[in-house]
Amino acid sequence: MRELDTSRGKLTLRELAGAREMVEAEQVQLAVWGADTYPECKEVLIAVQFSGGLVAGAFAPDGRMVGFSFSLPTREPEVQHSHRLAVLPDWRGQGIGAALKWFQRDWCLERGVTLVQWTVDPLRAENAELNIRHLGASSREYLVDYYGTMQGIDSGAPTDRLLVDWPLDSPRTAALALGTPPDAGFADAEPVNAAADGQPTAAYLGLTAPRLLLRLPERFTRLADSDPQLALEWRMHSRQLFLHYFERGYALIGFTRVGGPAYLLEKQEESHHATPSHWVPCPP
Repeated sequence: MRELDTSRGKLTLRELAGAREMVEAEQVQLAVWGADTYPECKEVLIAVQFSGGLVAGAFAPDGRMVGFSFSLPTREPEVQHSHRLAVLPDWRGQGIGAALKWFQRDWCLERGVTLVQWTVDPLRAENAELNIRHLGASSREYLVDYYGTMQGIDSGAPTDRLLVDWPLDSPRTAALALGTPPDAGFADAEPVNAAADGQPTAAYLGLTAPRLLLRLPERFTRLADSDPQLALEWRMHSRQLFLHYFERGYALIGFTRVGGPAYLLEKQEESHHATPSHWVPCPP
């Protein structure tokens, strides 16, 4: 169990217990992703928990569930796949999503799990802020239209995803768990793309610098609603860049909002997980 102090009182983070709380988790998912999506139902959540997966929630002082996390065991005992992370809209901005991930880390390490993987939409900067910058996850695998046609926030659009790795026992993750952000070395990164007036205008595919900067659109979630065609242009533009540079040995290892949202890509030695070669903790 973990506790989190927020402006609205102390929250408790723990595993869910019993069918009633599993039903409440269904309601949290519907509130976050919409009534036209398919939540993980209580029967699935109970079965996954019984089989060694994590089904956890964040509970307000009045006992109401305001956040939910769900991960599955995999064919490798030391690896879990994190599938869902949800925080009610009126409780966002309190650090609940990050707290649920750090609770997941504690829970996994206690059970010998040292790597958590999950998929993220690469164009949603709010995801990158948490997953890459604050947790220290990285990626070197791009999945084209991974889920196929979906309802809800991806309705009618390609569901491209990054598969991210979160090594729970790495020095980088341990430092971030203590609140120390990494210095990811963006200053000398060479840009791989350009944009003007919110539109992607150039993709540079011949670069070989050790570190590259891949710019993202501002507020992609809002863009996908207001201008689906431009959102699709960004999807295809970024897909080309990720596939090209991942194939050439680069990995996504950082995220910044300085000058607009952008990823840091770094050339990797042959290894299973991407870790910044020059990573050092910033002073507190």
